[in-house]
Amino acid sequence: MLRTLTLALVLAITPIASAQERGEPSARETAQSYLEAYSALDLDRLATLYAESAEFNDPTSTHVEGIGGPFVWHGRDAILAGIRNWSRSIRSLHYEVERVYEASGRVVFIGAVYPEVDGPSGPVRYRYPIVTIVTIEDGLVTEHRDYTDYASGARAP
Repeated sequence: MLRTLTLALVLAITPIASAQERGEPSARETAQSYLEAYSALDLDRLATLYAESAEFNDPTSTHVEGIGGPFVWHGRDAILAGIRNWSRSIRSLHYEVERVYEASGRVVFIGAVYPEVDGPSGPVRYRYPIVTIVTIEDGLVTEHRDYTDYASGARAP
């Protein structure tokens, strides 16, 4: 009994090494790498960053006509298939991040996204205000959540 209590006490007061102390990237670093791959629509890289049970959810896309949504996918394979479908007409999704912060494994990016699409006369860029929240667990993306202001979207130079 005393041995069990001693072990419990030692475990309780011994600090657990953080991911950074173990040489692993922080949630913020992983989310930023993910956002780079996502912006480039780099499916090979994204496949290594999503957890198998990852979720992609843009609840603001569910009732917007003409954008090809809703963008709600469950599981890595479904997410990759959805993004692969986008890459037929979207060249990239450049992010202009105005603010980023991380709390409890959730990395919040606030700014604008600039999708570049194929238009009849060549590439066309649009600008949409956006909040993207990326949840990182065990070094992988378990959720990508977007809140996009589609109504404020405009053609960008």
